[in-house]
Amino acid sequence: MPLTEQNDYGTISISENVLKDMVYKTVEKYLKEEKIFNEKIQKDLQKSIKVSVNDDTSVSIYLKIPAKYGENIVEYSKRAQKKIKDELEKLAQVYVSNIDITIETISKPEEIEEEFEEFMEEETEKELAEEEDSSKVEDEEEKNKQNE
Repeated sequence: MPLTEQNDYGTISISENVLKDMVYKTVEKYLKEEKIFNEKIQKDLQKSIKVSVNDDTSVSIYLKIPAKYGENIVEYSKRAQKKIKDELEKLAQVYVSNIDITIETISKPEEIEEEFEEFMEEETEKELAEEEDSSKVEDEEEKNKQNE
């Protein structure tokens, strides 16, 4: 059920998929900051996130994330919950009623350090390639404007 708001200009509708993507991006950033993100965690995270819009238009979220070994799991999870809540409320102006987190695995940053660094290098290469592609498109558009 999408989140819908009526205003003077018309209707704004935000799908659960958009909210799910926002949760994913927020948690991805959090896990990267904690240096416990790799390809397997990425795939598991994408599958685990569930978002639902409640009858009162509040949002409920369920997800599974890995804990960081050596850190208080409850405090670690609370920080993730706060980041998700703050981000959704800021960007989508929704009320988040609950964020249920399940911890099923523990990751040691030093164990996945090499995977993490490789993953981040690949992400950086993708971003650079995308920037290069977009600048080529902009150059083409500029040339087309000049030729007109």
